Amino acid sequence: MNSLKRIAAAALSAALCFSMAVPAYADHYQTPKSIKGVLINEHAQIPDVLEVGASQVVLNFPMSWAFSSQLSVCQDLYTKLDQAGVTVTLIVLNDWAAASYSPSLLPVSQPTGASYYAFNTLNDAGVQSTRDAAKRVTEAFKDCVSNWVIGNEVNDGQAWNYIGQMDIDTYCSNYATGFRTWYDTIKGSNKLANVYIPFDFRWNCGQVEGFKYGAMDMIPRLNSRLKDTDYGIAWHAYPETFEDPVFTDDIYTLEKADTYIINLKNLHVLTDYMQQADMLSPTGKVRHLILSEQGFTSDSPAHNGQCLDLQAQCIKEAYEAAKANPYVEAFLLNRMKDEQGLLGAHYAFGLIDVNGNKKPSFEVYKNLQ
Repeated sequence: MNSLKRIAAAALSAALCFSMAVPAYADHYQTPKSIKGVLINEHAQIPDVLEVGASQVVLNFPMSWAFSSQLSVCQDLYTKLDQAGVTVTLIVLNDWAAASYSPSLLPVSQPTGASYYAFNTLNDAGVQSTRDAAKRVTEAFKDCVSNWVIGNEVNDGQAWNYIGQMDIDTYCSNYATGFRTWYDTIKGSNKLANVYIPFDFRWNCGQVEGFKYGAMDMIPRLNSRLKDTDYGIAWHAYPETFEDPVFTDDIYTLEKADTYIINLKNLHVLTDYMQQADMLSPTGKVRHLILSEQGFTSDSPAHNGQCLDLQAQCIKEAYEAAKANPYVEAFLLNRMKDEQGLLGAHYAFGLIDVNGNKKPSFEVYKNLQ
């Protein structure tokens, strides 16, 4: 009996040591093999991602999905991508439909026509709802999502991050509170994940109608509130005219610190700014930067309609410009396949057309290293 007791005690001791050595889950980050990436939205596009050689994907996640069966569908999609060695970047978007499940998650009680809303930081109930929703989502995706983008183009508070008309300092304070709520929750689930603040390409535009701000004005204000976090920047480096894929001749994209627009023509203006001592991360490094959305149309009125080869050429030039900048960690095209609803505006950004035909840009992007 003594021998059996000693064996049992040894087995118990070993099991306890193992349980203490291995955490309940392992913090996770899928290091991308290259900066090449693309936006997708369904399982059916995984083979195209692998064929084109994209090491990264970006996906949109409306918050209403967090309260429906779509949560498990997305978990399966993101897990399959991650298991295929593809780095997953997730954009969390506060859509009006989320109010049906969590009314205090939205900062207004009636829809305003905005595409997406800020997370409600106007009262304690809103902050708690944001925290609860963030926990629900991060717990579901902690093992398969490496990068998180909080909102969309937050310097446009009219269409993409509506919280009401307010001065820029109050606006930045509210976004910073929402970002920190998400950041703390994400890092609590997976400390290796990166968390980003998203901007469109407008660097210096002042304030328009109390809703839109230049990133040049917002970033230092957000930095003063979030400097202790390891926040990153998610930039949208479109050509200044979405209906024209050519960006090298953009007239508002200048080689100066107060340029109106920053895109692939003058990206160094942004990275030069982010190298300033006051903008560095808590560990003294230049903050993470991803180009999370840029599209180059294959249907341009400026080039007599269909311009498939020109689209491919512009994508190649943009990718090479991004790759030449040592601070760019991802180049994420908008999108794998054209979206029918965008074609009327000549936004044929896809590598594949609506009929499933691969454009010349697909093969060109595939061959980029």
